[in-house]
Amino acid sequence: MRILHLIHSEGVYGAERILLYLAREQQERGDSPVVGSMRDPGTPPTEFERRAQAYGVPVEPLRIVPRPSPSAVAALLGCARAHGADVIHSHGYKGNILLGALPRGRRGPMISTLHGWTGAPRFSALWVYERLDRLALRRMDAVVAVGPHMRELSSLRSLKPGHLRVIENGIPSLDRRLQDLRRLGAPPVPEALVGLASSRPTLVAIGRLSAEKGFGALIEAFAVARTECPGAAALVIVGDGPERPALQRLIEQLGLQSDVLLPGYVEGSDRLLENARGFVMSSITEGMPLVLLEALQWRVPILATAVGSIPEVLAGVPNGNLIPASSKPALVAGLQAMIMQTPPSNAGVAADPARYSSARMAREYATVYESIQ
Repeated sequence: MRILHLIHSEGVYGAERILLYLAREQQERGDSPVVGSMRDPGTPPTEFERRAQAYGVPVEPLRIVPRPSPSAVAALLGCARAHGADVIHSHGYKGNILLGALPRGRRGPMISTLHGWTGAPRFSALWVYERLDRLALRRMDAVVAVGPHMRELSSLRSLKPGHLRVIENGIPSLDRRLQDLRRLGAPPVPEALVGLASSRPTLVAIGRLSAEKGFGALIEAFAVARTECPGAAALVIVGDGPERPALQRLIEQLGLQSDVLLPGYVEGSDRLLENARGFVMSSITEGMPLVLLEALQWRVPILATAVGSIPEVLAGVPNGNLIPASSKPALVAGLQAMIMQTPPSNAGVAADPARYSSARMAREYATVYESIQ
């Protein structure tokens, strides 16, 4: 089957990596996926496009105007025709809006995966796009949510019965992911971070530095937690994004420059968990967080907010601790317990290798594709 994946990517985050894992599994199944990478005109090759090429996944750079327009629609349809796509698979609101309103006879079979909604400020441009997206989803042949919790979203209740499917995210094995990093020539984790995790109780958080990840609250809670614990604990928040300047100012205001680090984007950042005291997720909202599945593969203690699919993923995991979202006392107590615990032996329970495998994910998407032909 020939599949055109559409995504507008600002980096290599969870949705992008899931797409690449899926496309590679589809190749191994004998399918022919291609990724249509949508960006504004004049945008140079992106890191996501380079990563896709390194994975051996064909990429079609689509440089289209940043608003709905006939020319943008024509560019996407032209790409689908050029590659003889049997199905179009959209990963985000941009592809949904541009093609969702078209009759099936013009665009062919089309599905959309909802990797998560962040909730834009009312009447902002993104808020308008989110509402257009919800209308477009009604015209899709199938809509896929990445976790069972998303069935309850009010914005999806208007979908026709049987229209919404659930396919949980999946990732390759830890060994294969480490092999990928070596094959891609990824640099090792910075020595300074490895040394820090080896010399001090170090907690690691990974994600885009955006408001919904709750990193500001995490830093404030860590400032309180560390005062109750003997020794010098550290917190490393790996990632980049629009909240970075505000987070850096907060660290300075709290006098935590030596204890809370923002190293930016680190390729293969979950490798830090090999020597870390634990992994922390402070998100206010989530879908099916890829980084959580990676943390489970390292078998380290986990402290996470009970949002999105996180409770389902951590169900039955003895080294996983759930706390209410936006509860500073619970976050402080959880951080203190993690700092004070005996260094982990990395013998905890990992994610179910069958349930959360990228091969299983690809099989389930193939079933959806076949059902809409």
